[in-house]
Amino acid sequence: MQRTMNFPFKLTLSALLLIASTPLLAQDKAELDCLVRPEMYIELSSPVDTTLKEMYVSAGDSINKGQPLVRLEDAVEYAKVELHKRQAESWSEIENRRVQLKYAKRNLQRMEDLFKKNSVSQFEKDKAETEVSLAEIELIRAKEKRNLANLSLEQAKAELALRTIKSPINGIVVDTYAKVGESVAERTIMKLAQVDPLRIELIAPTEYFGLIKKDMEVEIHPERPANKAFKAKVTVVDQLIDPASGSFTVRLALPNPGDKLVGGVNCIAQFDFKAPEGLSRNLFGSLNSGSIK
Repeated sequence: MQRTMNFPFKLTLSALLLIASTPLLAQDKAELDCLVRPEMYIELSSPVDTTLKEMYVSAGDSINKGQPLVRLEDAVEYAKVELHKRQAESWSEIENRRVQLKYAKRNLQRMEDLFKKNSVSQFEKDKAETEVSLAEIELIRAKEKRNLANLSLEQAKAELALRTIKSPINGIVVDTYAKVGESVAERTIMKLAQVDPLRIELIAPTEYFGLIKKDMEVEIHPERPANKAFKAKVTVVDQLIDPASGSFTVRLALPNPGDKLVGGVNCIAQFDFKAPEGLSRNLFGSLNSGSIK
C-alpha cells in the first residue's frame, strides 16, 4: 500500500533554499550557498520618437561608460547645428554697428565744435547726440543677437546629442531588440548588465543573524571559474527576518575587473566564523524523526 505524507505546513521557496544552503554539521568556517548576479540590468530606450540609423555594438560585447551604442536618425539635427554655428560665428553685424558708432561719435564731435563756434543749431547738435545713442543701442542689440545665436547653437548640439545613445555603465550588452531602419518609439533598444562589481545574494538562517555584518569580508567560491576563490564585501544585511522560513537575506559586492567572472552562476560564501552549533542537526533531526508526516 502506498503511503501518503501529509505536511502540516507549506514549505516556501525561501525555506527550501534555506534547507539547501544549510551545512550538515558545524564546520571550522561557515558556508552558505549563494548566487552571482550582475549588479544591475538596464534597458535602454530612445528619448525621441525616430528611427534607428546605426548600431555600434552587438549582444555579448563589453562596453565602457560613455561609449556610443546607438545612433538615431539625425540629419535634421545636424543641419540645425551647422546653421546655428554659422550664425554664432558671424561677426559682420557687430562690426557694422561698431563702424556706425565710430562715425556717429566723430560726427557728434564735429557738431560740438561747430556749435561752440555758433556754426550749427542746437537741433543739429541734439540730432548728432541722438545718433550716437542709437548707434550704441544697435551695437548692444547685435551683441545680444550673437549671444542668442550661441545659445541656439548649444540647444541644437544638445538635440543632436540625443540622437546618439551612450552607455551609462561599464558592463556587457545582454541583448539587442531593434534593427537599423526600425522605429524606436516606445520600445526597448537593448539591455545592458553591469558586471563590475558583481552582486552576491544569499539567504542565511536566523542563527546567523548578528554574525554576518556589513563591510565584512567573505570568501566566494563560484562555479565558474572552478577552484578559484574571490573576496567580496557585505553591503546589505536585511534587518527583517522572514518568519515563514526563519531566514534573512544578505547582499555582497564582488569586484570584477576585466570582467573575468560571469553572472548567473551559483557559488559558496565562506565566512571567518564557525557555523552555529546544532543548527543543521536540529533541522534535519526533526525531518528524520518523523515529526513531519
